[in-house]
Amino acid sequence: MAGAVPGYVGFQGNVTLEIWLSYYTEGETKKKYTDQLVKEYQNQTGTQINITGVPYTDVVTKFRSARAAGNVPHLVEVMTRPGILAGGAGMVVNDLWQSSSLADKTSDKVMQGHRVWGSQSTGEQGNLVTFPLGFRPYLSCWRTDWLEQAGIDPGQVNHEAGSLHWYDDMPGIYQKLQQTELGQKKGAFPDSTGMKQSDEEYMSLYIPQHGGSKSGVVNLTGDKATIDSEPAKRAIKMQFDYIDQGYFHENSINTGDEESTTRHWAGQQAINHLQDSTDLWGDYLEEQPQAMRNGTYTWGLPMNAGTKSALAWLPALGFIADGFDNQRQQDAAVKFIEWWVGDQQRAVQNAKNLGFVPVAPQQIRQADFFGQSQMHRDFWRGAAMKTLNQFEPAVIPAVPGANAITYDIPRQMHQRISQMLGQGTSLDQAVNQATSQAAQAINRRLQQGASQ
Repeated sequence: MAGAVPGYVGFQGNVTLEIWLSYYTEGETKKKYTDQLVKEYQNQTGTQINITGVPYTDVVTKFRSARAAGNVPHLVEVMTRPGILAGGAGMVVNDLWQSSSLADKTSDKVMQGHRVWGSQSTGEQGNLVTFPLGFRPYLSCWRTDWLEQAGIDPGQVNHEAGSLHWYDDMPGIYQKLQQTELGQKKGAFPDSTGMKQSDEEYMSLYIPQHGGSKSGVVNLTGDKATIDSEPAKRAIKMQFDYIDQGYFHENSINTGDEESTTRHWAGQQAINHLQDSTDLWGDYLEEQPQAMRNGTYTWGLPMNAGTKSALAWLPALGFIADGFDNQRQQDAAVKFIEWWVGDQQRAVQNAKNLGFVPVAPQQIRQADFFGQSQMHRDFWRGAAMKTLNQFEPAVIPAVPGANAITYDIPRQMHQRISQMLGQGTSLDQAVNQATSQAAQAINRRLQQGASQ
């Protein structure tokens, strides 16, 4: 068969893999590309791949129901909901990973986050329960028209400048941006932070930057809250202090990435640091093609507060223990992921169509796509690759009750602080009290999960 993958046909025969993908529901481009990819692989190998699109917001509930019914898929994309792998759902794949070709290609930085998930979901350090599909780090995106009005050269803030410090660098930059004609317009602010419930994962962005847990609101072993740690308190105080200073949007309590991005596109915000690489590339190109190509935007590394660590989404496939009946199915799953992620040409297509930064840095250096224009070089070989090389990725927790721990409890904490500040309570007192209550709530959820 022309174009066949050597050794695959016959070896895998009629294996069928059931896969849930959440990104599949996010737009026609992603869906069409994935359908085409799967069809190509099926034609080459004879392995049947059945894709089910399950929105991120529904995957926890649907997976719980499927598990109760004894009808789980083999693989589930767990990028924003790694908690579903806890409680014995995730299959330990250490041997599968070590024997795969991806183990030698994938950046150790990328795998650090996968090891955190493995440790948290299984209770044992050193375990893996996921294979990577790509890397989606948070970057900073700057409007060059605001920078020009502020007299700031893009090279002072974008990837050429390296990571800017939240306290040593950013206040001075924010103040210059505030004084511009754009900055003086009604409703305009230099930047935003995010406290909207569906976007509370930003605690896993700020807490690691301040030297706290690389899993944000819980520790790396997933058995204790860290939302009341000193680094976490500093991060939360920064959020409210920078709102008070007018650096962050006045309505950041109801802001997430969508609100921040919409204001950024409209010229009402100078910086957007609440988006990951996929959205900063794909959504911006789709909605702002002319602005992207004419140099309206420039990209920098995440900010730091003494520690070069920041949230990165890990597009990943979790192996579901109850889904596999035999070794042939496990081998087929590995072969499919190797073919999808490890090949350089497909890594380029994954970047183009899905916005995934390749897990292998050499793919970014070698493939022509990532350097075909100044825009490509600045984004992929500049901000994205430098973040992959220079930053420690932080992740949201993969623990029982992860949905409440990542989203609901931090939201209640932010609301409590906001209310207390409105009643005249000092910022220190409000943060101390609200983080203490949040830590108690998180620890209760963790203990519930441990006892189940």
